[in-house]
Amino acid sequence: MLDKVVAYKYPITIVFFVVWMIFFDTNSVVFMYKQYNELKELKKQEQFLEADINEMSQLRDELLSDDKNLERFARENFYFKKDNEDVFVIEKKD
Repeated sequence: MLDKVVAYKYPITIVFFVVWMIFFDTNSVVFMYKQYNELKELKKQEQFLEADINEMSQLRDELLSDDKNLERFARENFYFKKDNEDVFVIEKKD
């Protein structure tokens, strides 16, 4: 039995090394795969947030360029009104 182990010491060592690197090492393949997936998700989130920032910047520029646009936005979203007006909010049932 010992002769077989000695005869196959290199294949046994290689198999042990591969198993160790795949499952038990601090930089294992499983850990790296999880990190790669997390990186992909973060990049998707970054793209979404960049698009959202660009959209908000355009809206801000549009609102600050004209007082009428700012007034319309304030009336629609924050229910601002003039002194002689009444505001009625109508909500739709789903």
